[in-house]
Amino acid sequence: MKKPLFNIVCCSVDSTVNGALKSLITAINCNPILTDNYETIVEKIKKKEITALLLDEFIYYKEKKCHIKKIFKNYTYKLPAIFLLESLHESQDYHPYKQYLRKPINIVTLKNHLSPYLSDKKLIKDSAVIKIGDFNFDKNLNILVDKNNNKINLTYLESRLIVTFLQNFNKSLSEDFLLKNVWGYSPDVNSNTIKTHIWRLRKKIAKKSSSKFSLETTNKGYVFKK
Repeated sequence: MKKPLFNIVCCSVDSTVNGALKSLITAINCNPILTDNYETIVEKIKKKEITALLLDEFIYYKEKKCHIKKIFKNYTYKLPAIFLLESLHESQDYHPYKQYLRKPINIVTLKNHLSPYLSDKKLIKDSAVIKIGDFNFDKNLNILVDKNNNKINLTYLESRLIVTFLQNFNKSLSEDFLLKNVWGYSPDVNSNTIKTHIWRLRKKIAKKSSSKFSLETTNKGYVFKK
């Protein structure tokens, strides 16, 4: 087995759950760091020792058992966090670094949700900028630049979305196609999640790009066109 490339915190008040999460992280060739409290997470983040968080429904905060959605309500870290919940709600808040998965999860689901963040860490600086149509896209910085030098800052998933659209310019892409190519076709990603990301990406393009491009909704899905 290859040497693990990434450190991922697994956090739960249940030692059995932590053990199961450890097995999942090890199976995708990452290094699990087990804890049950928020203070340890903050310490690891400040020291820049971790790549992502995998958080069970309950953790300890100031020596009290608390729900993660309460503790991480105002999430300010630029670090991907996956929250494991008993049930998902359609009105989840949008955040570029937060994802919600229904328990239990398997290796494929976890790998699909982590891959956008892990793969970006491996990009080579010398080939970071790619040209697609009238756009230049920096894969390391997640910045899209149009022909008038307008810069659009994107999140990880927005970057994967825009590249998928630019590679399929003027083609209507279905939600199933986007699920497969952007999210790794996870059953835990619903249509509301896709619509939220599309809405955010559309706003960024319309607001900051002077090029006459639009991201439109069709009866078959979504299309990026001039």
